[in-house]
Amino acid sequence: MNNRQAIDRLLKHMEWGWTEETTKAIELGIQALKENTWIPCSERLPEENTNVIACFSSGTVTELAFYNGEFHGLFSYTTKVIVAWMPLPKPYKKGGSND
Repeated sequence: MNNRQAIDRLLKHMEWGWTEETTKAIELGIQALKENTWIPCSERLPEENTNVIACFSSGTVTELAFYNGEFHGLFSYTTKVIVAWMPLPKPYKKGGSND
C-alpha cells in the first residue's frame, strides 16, 4: 500500500462515526502521510521560493530550493533531472507535537 492508498483508506474510515479523539488521530495520520508523499514534477511543481526535498532521476535525494521555475542547489536543475519532490518536514520541537 502506498501513501495515497493509505490516505484514501483513512478518509473512508472517517465516515464510520468515530469518537472525537479517534477522528483527530486519523486526521493526524492523514496529514503525516501527505507530508511524506513524493509529488511527481509531472503533476505539479513547488510554490516559488520554497525549499523542498528533491529526487533526481538517478534516485539521489537532497534538499534544493525552487525559484524561477527551476530547482537550485550548487547547480540549477530542470524537471528532466528532478522527477519528484516533497515539502520539508516541520522542524523538531522538544515537547512539541512531534515528540
